[in-house]
Amino acid sequence: MNHPIDFVYFDLGNIIVSFDPKVAIANLVGRFGLDGEHARTCLYESGYQEEYEKGRLTCDQFAEAVRKQIGIHPSQMSNRDLLDASCDMFTPIESMAETVAKVAKKGTRYGVLSNTCVSHWDWIANRTWQVSQIAWPHRIVSYEVGAMKPDPRIYAAAETLAGVEPTRILFLDDKQENIDAAVQRGWNAVQCFGGESAEQVLKAFGVID
Repeated sequence: MNHPIDFVYFDLGNIIVSFDPKVAIANLVGRFGLDGEHARTCLYESGYQEEYEKGRLTCDQFAEAVRKQIGIHPSQMSNRDLLDASCDMFTPIESMAETVAKVAKKGTRYGVLSNTCVSHWDWIANRTWQVSQIAWPHRIVSYEVGAMKPDPRIYAAAETLAGVEPTRILFLDDKQENIDAAVQRGWNAVQCFGGESAEQVLKAFGVID
């Protein structure tokens, strides 16, 4: 039997927005003439992205490190150009703005719980029009906490912010490992994706009609 839900946490990726790293790589190839495989390795396998999402690198430090790894001069690729190219891969899951609005209308508190970096958060919040309509009264993001899901520290921070018993938290995420970590803490957590799948979960827990 489901517990009454007092707080809902939404992941960003594949819940609120879809994303495709191949698009980010294609941006780097198309805008700067890079080799695609080399660009992918430098951006995603160098370890800099994870450090960035943990808040251990600033935007400029991340961009400079990746650009140096790529081996391209700043005159050919500014920090802003690299960040924009790597961020321009998000597409809103359009129905989720309405879904989150339904949660708010019912009076249930909610927030975002996501592994993300500064530039991705800013891009999603300000440049994806559908998402920019969503007010996030509460947020737990990895670059501010200094830990990424499924690290227990980010869930502990989320519990403190929610201020309710773990059994009264509902968490929607697309990755099973993140769901498992939440369930171990006593949360209600369901692996799903944005759109109809997320709506059904929220209905099943009585959060929306």
